[in-house]
Amino acid sequence: MNSFKFRYTKSVWVLLIIVLILSALGIGWNVFNLVTFLNEGAIKIVAYSLIILLTAFLFVFVLSVMACGRYLIKDNYLIQNFGFISTKTPLSAVLSIIHFKKSDKLVVYFKDAKYTVIVISPTEYDDFISALRKQNPSIAFDCRIDGEDLPE
Repeated sequence: MNSFKFRYTKSVWVLLIIVLILSALGIGWNVFNLVTFLNEGAIKIVAYSLIILLTAFLFVFVLSVMACGRYLIKDNYLIQNFGFISTKTPLSAVLSIIHFKKSDKLVVYFKDAKYTVIVISPTEYDDFISALRKQNPSIAFDCRIDGEDLPE
């Protein structure tokens, strides 16, 4: 099994941290409201309890995205873990991998005409490509300069 951690941009990290802080504040505020309005009736208790559950779910989800975002190459599958959301693609569905040099992006193309941009550190590109091609040698690899196919 090979594992490659997502490499989020600084702006994504900032947004994740903002959501984490806001959800933590939401949990705290709604716990305070629940305790304060405990004697106000069942509707407020249920409403604040549901809001606490939703904000706690959001908090846990953002933490899992921050800590567990990764690609796994295991048992002839490419598994993308985005927190506790996971997608599993058979390596037999991978058609090719292209490294666009100018933008330094690694793109995986699938047989169903879909593609995904691999969000890992550029220093791990070679290891990622090797791990994919080790399990499925028929995956084509190419390097291109962005825009080189455009007519002048």
